[in-house]
Amino acid sequence: MTCVPRTLVMLRVVDSGETVQITDGAPAKTHMKGDEVLIIIDDEERLIWIWKGNEAPVRRKFIAARRASGIRDQRGLVYKIVSEDEGQEGTKFLEAMGLPLSTKPDEGMKDAPPVAPPMPRESVGPVTEPPKPAPVQETKPADYREAVVSATRKPDRPTVQVPRPPSEIIEQVEKLEPIPGFRREFVLIGYDAFGITEESTSVLGKTTKTQKLQRIDSLPEGTVFAQGYTPRVVIKDGQVLAIEFLKHLEEEEYLHEKETVKEEMARQITELIEASRSEKGRQKS
Repeated sequence: MTCVPRTLVMLRVVDSGETVQITDGAPAKTHMKGDEVLIIIDDEERLIWIWKGNEAPVRRKFIAARRASGIRDQRGLVYKIVSEDEGQEGTKFLEAMGLPLSTKPDEGMKDAPPVAPPMPRESVGPVTEPPKPAPVQETKPADYREAVVSATRKPDRPTVQVPRPPSEIIEQVEKLEPIPGFRREFVLIGYDAFGITEESTSVLGKTTKTQKLQRIDSLPEGTVFAQGYTPRVVIKDGQVLAIEFLKHLEEEEYLHEKETVKEEMARQITELIEASRSEKGRQKS
């Protein structure tokens, strides 16, 4: 079975520490050579694959890991980095690359040792009950302090499952007005982290973009220093509902977004004026 590959971005890792985008349009398998390390970006599934050939230098593998982390920072923390080794690729990777899937259920079990036959059961004589243990006499503590400690010892704290954040908190965060000059990068709600995705909706030729929160399934372990981010805290009824991390936009990027907003507002005003004129014309006639 062969699947039709999706539109992917394929990068070749070179020894200089850079990546070169592959744009020849050839099938993915033609570039998957034993001495190559490739970074493949799947924007549809929000995945970043690192494919490593069996004979690829260790330096390229380290470069690929660093470059993949940088690409994830640019595209958003909702992207997941997955490592694939030559000859041990997972089904999802093979489907995305349009490569044939293995149909042999016993593949990989050729070298498995043979299973030994079950040993015959030996005849067993009559079963006798084991002797009952002698009753244990209760002993009182020698010191009254031991009795006090035993009586006041607290039971072990039960494991508490933290519920997922309610949908109303997520909706409230999504409706927050943006701060000029800043862009929302990710949000913390309870014990979960959320990345930002944009959805475009077209109605009667008018395109509207809205931001949605998407839970990040895989987070890097350890202590993370959020350098270059400005936090915004959402508090209600004396409780912290969420913490936003905002990225300060560069001056050119901010001016570009500002001009885009102005153009959109001017277009909407023009549409309202034209609709008003058409309505007045119908009324006169």
